[in-house]
Amino acid sequence: MARKAARGDREAIEALYEEHSERLFALAYRLTASSADARDVIQDVFLKLPRSLRRFARARPLGPWLRAVTARAALDRVRTEQRRREIPIGAALDELPQVDSPEFPVLDLIAAERALSVLPEELRTVAVLRGMEGCSHRQIAEMLGVSKRTSQRRWQEALKRLRAELFDGREK
Repeated sequence: MARKAARGDREAIEALYEEHSERLFALAYRLTASSADARDVIQDVFLKLPRSLRRFARARPLGPWLRAVTARAALDRVRTEQRRREIPIGAALDELPQVDSPEFPVLDLIAAERALSVLPEELRTVAVLRGMEGCSHRQIAEMLGVSKRTSQRRWQEALKRLRAELFDGREK
């Protein structure tokens, strides 16, 4: 499928889009904190896919490679400040009840997204790539152009801040 897509085969690209776009969108959204930017990132990734696939090492699995390409595109978008202004997710959700009721498990997810949105970009990026995407610190270091140790330090700091954000003021 990747070879056909690399040659520009529209059906192959559409099949890859159907298979991977939902997960890639979630990754892009978490990194950009904007649904509009996440959609743009996914569109850019798939528009450039035939050319990008020519550099893809076929021995590697396609899914993790696509996540890395998407993460780099999302981070580029954030860094170049091409973001449109949207209402932050936290502002729209401030009126919801606290996440302490087993009756509302979806609120745990909302609280996690809110906590992620307040992290500085460098910590949020590592938290998403490590905690949600399952990337190794070596992979994160390669994607971000930092050392493995820097990735590990950012992960620890992100965890500390997320715990404080999610559990501050609640009994543990």
